[in-house]
Amino acid sequence: MRPQRRLELAVVGCGAVVDGLYRGALRTLESRGVVRVTALVDPNPARTSALQGHFRSARAFATTDEAFAASTPDLVIVASPPGRHAEHATAAFDAGSNVLCEKPMAASVAEAERMLAAARASGRILAVGMVRRMFPSLAEAHALIDAGALGNDLRFVYREGLVYSWPVSTDAAFRRATAGGGVLTDFGSHALDLLAALFGTPTVNAYADDAYGDGVETNCRIELAFPRASGVMQLSWSQPLVTGLRICGSKGELMLDPARVDVVRWRRNGEHWQTLTPTAGWPSDLTPNASRKSPRTYYDCIRDQVVLALRAVVYGEPVAATGAEGLAVARAIEDCYRQAAPLHLPWLTADEEEQARQRHWSGERCAAA
Repeated sequence: MRPQRRLELAVVGCGAVVDGLYRGALRTLESRGVVRVTALVDPNPARTSALQGHFRSARAFATTDEAFAASTPDLVIVASPPGRHAEHATAAFDAGSNVLCEKPMAASVAEAERMLAAARASGRILAVGMVRRMFPSLAEAHALIDAGALGNDLRFVYREGLVYSWPVSTDAAFRRATAGGGVLTDFGSHALDLLAALFGTPTVNAYADDAYGDGVETNCRIELAFPRASGVMQLSWSQPLVTGLRICGSKGELMLDPARVDVVRWRRNGEHWQTLTPTAGWPSDLTPNASRKSPRTYYDCIRDQVVLALRAVVYGEPVAATGAEGLAVARAIEDCYRQAAPLHLPWLTADEEEQARQRHWSGERCAAA
């Protein structure tokens, strides 16, 4: 079962996500002889040209039609704007390739379902880039909850916020038509998936944001229920919130920082906090009995996520996050937007907040209906 050749990999969408996150991981895997990047697909030739300087074997293409007419990669990383994920993923499946799609899986539930149906019809793999599933800290927190260390009646508060600073290549992230949404679809998709990995399928009880017109939200608040817990999530693109997940139960509590891959803090009721250093690890290459190493950085997790997708292609092993799990997050996001209400903004005056309520995108949506 050991691969007889390096697997061929294509990248669709060569913007900031690939340049900032995947480029280093793919160069490492190429240097180890695991993969060969053979195609870079992007309508902007400047972006493909810049990446070709790092991947000498890669040909540049403006469209997926051109790329898949020239070859059939073993794995396609779809990192285009979310509004085009379904189009690009289904094109890869039609060509006979497997797909690792960046989060969010799609801009709508209908598109996510289309992707999942195409993967099943083609018999190919659909993995979703929910990279926090690769965090050893998440594995440790899951083990503590499963062991009953926190007891019953689990409640959580999840906050994640910063002033947006990602070096975007286009304005696609700030238009609802191309991104599907703002902070909720951005790291909110990671946050929802992290909670789903711990607690099960989410149910949205209430949602409010600050989006206007056809723009996207920079702040939102969600009330959530899961089979194993319930609580509140707050997300921001404009405020440096005290980021973290805190879970309280009948026996103890746990704190998890989504920015840290390898630290968990927990305590039993009435005792001191303990800091744990998780050791969960993942295969480092494509050999049948590959050694497992514990990732220590976000970039390690990106690399290991690609390796798991490739091992799924070669051996049929599980991926980090499946298309069905990506679909569950898409459903939660769509449920949020379906019941969107204006977010209370206490830093505004009463007149300013009334103007904000009148401009909120839910009013325009109702008027259009």
